[in-house]
Amino acid sequence: MNEWIQQYWTFYHAGVFIFLVAGLALIFRFLILRKKKKQPGETKLSFKHWNERFNKDFEQLELEMRKFPHLPKEAVKLLKKAYKKEQKKEKKEDSLKENESVKKIREELAKGTSTEDVLKHHSNRVYVLNFSGNIMASQVEQLRDEISFMLQVAQPTDEVVIRLTSPGGAVPNYGLASSQIARLRQHDLKCTVCVDLIAASGGYMMAAVADKIVAAPFAIIGSIGVVAGLPNFHRVLKKHEVDYYLFTAGKYKRTVTPLGEVTEEGQEKMQQDLEAIHHSFKKLIVDHRKEIDIEEVATGEFWLAEEAKEKGLVDEILTSDDYLFDKMKDFEIIEITTEDSRNRIEKLLQGGIELFKSFGKRTSLEDSEIPGLIR
Repeated sequence: MNEWIQQYWTFYHAGVFIFLVAGLALIFRFLILRKKKKQPGETKLSFKHWNERFNKDFEQLELEMRKFPHLPKEAVKLLKKAYKKEQKKEKKEDSLKENESVKKIREELAKGTSTEDVLKHHSNRVYVLNFSGNIMASQVEQLRDEISFMLQVAQPTDEVVIRLTSPGGAVPNYGLASSQIARLRQHDLKCTVCVDLIAASGGYMMAAVADKIVAAPFAIIGSIGVVAGLPNFHRVLKKHEVDYYLFTAGKYKRTVTPLGEVTEEGQEKMQQDLEAIHHSFKKLIVDHRKEIDIEEVATGEFWLAEEAKEKGLVDEILTSDDYLFDKMKDFEIIEITTEDSRNRIEKLLQGGIELFKSFGKRTSLEDSEIPGLIR
């Protein structure tokens, strides 16, 4: 019996030892791979050239159609001849354009214009950015980096198109997002915002700063207003004889809170704060869209794009796809996106941390009079 126990424990210890060695080896390997990779949370920009992508698709489609023609052979021959003529005509037109550009550049260089200035006059690119907004406008950091990059590479003859989707959210967050778009105009870069789904409240605050707003027919536009709300448990606490103490310095440090008694004076101050934010919201829109009757549209209502256009909130009814495909005739279309180098586990953990932080922020704001949402 003792011999059996001794053999069992020897086997057990050997198993534990092997398990520990394997575990340490895996951890060591993970640490080595981690060092080789970029630092956690580091992002990089990626680029998609629309013209090249679709040209390749068209060429592939043409090859497939030639393999399996659904028309009579004579018809296919006629179409091939017509296609060759069209190709020659297009090449001739492109050649004339190129010669004209070369002539202009030669003249500018002869006048002593620097190569940098020449490039500024002849760049013809459209840069596409994407912004999908939630209540905290969490993509604002990504937008900030992308626009900072734009300011370094884009030329005055280029255009920046932002495909925007947002129902609005926190005042400071969307104020910052709006300011990022304003940076483009401050550097004399043309900015167009395309709205396919919704740009309401804080989303419209962002769109209004652009030079032009293009919206799909059924996109939701507007909701120029401010909202704040919170439950109050003061009477519940009083009923159960629970005292709540709040110590402040400053007359209006706290006005309306979830646990304290809400006074008439506190309600009035809260309303004043909302009106002040609404006034600033309206001023921002009037500053950038001077033709708007602001009192007519700043009611908190929203409209479909067609009606919004009649009210001056939108400039053109068109989907972002149609707008960009039309631009592709004369411009290079380059879509810029931000890629995250973190793996799935790191993203999941970071998402949990951000959720916890967000909850903490909201909890800390619940006791304050700060209006939380532009809606």
